[in-house]
Amino acid sequence: MKIKIMKSVLSVAVLAAMSNSAFAAGTTAGTTIDNTAVISYSVGSVSQTPIESSGAAAGNTTPGVGNGTPTQFKVDKKIDLTVTGANTYTVPTNATGQASTFVVKNTGNSNENFKLVTAQVATSSPNDVFDTSACTIEFPLGTVVTQVPLNADEQKSITVKCTTPANDGTTVVDGAKSQIDLKATAVDGTGIPYTESVSDSTDPLTVDVVLADALGTTTDGSARNASHSAVNTYQIATADLTVKKTSQVIWDPLNLGTNPKRIPGAEIEYTITVVNAGSTAATALSVSDDIPTNMTYKAASCTADSAGTCATTGAPVTNVSATGMSIAAGATGTMTFVATVD
Repeated sequence: MKIKIMKSVLSVAVLAAMSNSAFAAGTTAGTTIDNTAVISYSVGSVSQTPIESSGAAAGNTTPGVGNGTPTQFKVDKKIDLTVTGANTYTVPTNATGQASTFVVKNTGNSNENFKLVTAQVATSSPNDVFDTSACTIEFPLGTVVTQVPLNADEQKSITVKCTTPANDGTTVVDGAKSQIDLKATAVDGTGIPYTESVSDSTDPLTVDVVLADALGTTTDGSARNASHSAVNTYQIATADLTVKKTSQVIWDPLNLGTNPKRIPGAEIEYTITVVNAGSTAATALSVSDDIPTNMTYKAASCTADSAGTCATTGAPVTNVSATGMSIAAGATGTMTFVATVD
């Protein structure tokens, strides 16, 4: 009977203490939980004065209300966190400040600071074939940070911004991917990562540290190390241009337009062809070509499609160009002009 009474009182006391600070991560670290059991009994069918329990080693033998003392303990600190990513962001080449978003959540039971670090994921084609650069961590957006405070059960969206390299025609091309890892680490007031309490504390009023984080992605290393990480992917969406220049003789002074030859006075038509095999339009595209030595530009012979506008430089003309061209994904644009062999 005594055991049943004590369990009942203990359950009520614990539930009452937890109801004041209940949240998903559990009771707040350092919270004192106490309770006192009350023993009622009879001797020879005569009810006796109840006796309260005591947390002291010797217990309590004095009957009456207020003669016992609560049994107490403090809730230990559970360090736990998650970093969520696994998103793919479409970005152009040669671009600064390309943003990706991670969510860092404090799933522990105490308010903590979290150190934030980015790292490039090791090359693993086709998921990662190039690196970004000049990455910054921002919270809120526009404010560069190296750590963020999070209350227990709080989460924040963290923005990582990186610069993509220029299209090199080999690895940094349309569809190529680069992965960036964000690691968050719970740190104490001096900025040192938490470590788990190594001794089994016999003092119930001592707040021990327990690491509960799961294994994250590439830079995390292991579970239960006060860190967690996730990866986002940058995928290049750009124009993939192939440029080809051809020439053909279209007229000469002897044969005219029938089987003409490349003799002095012959007219040579040059064609510059730009093929866009990428997933994104090439805009503000311009073509520039110098008139070769021993050639003379034929007036008003330049034509350009894809909304291009022809222009020449010099008198006599030394350069012909087309500006303002826009070549859609999968499309082709051309500029042509004629020059005469001197």
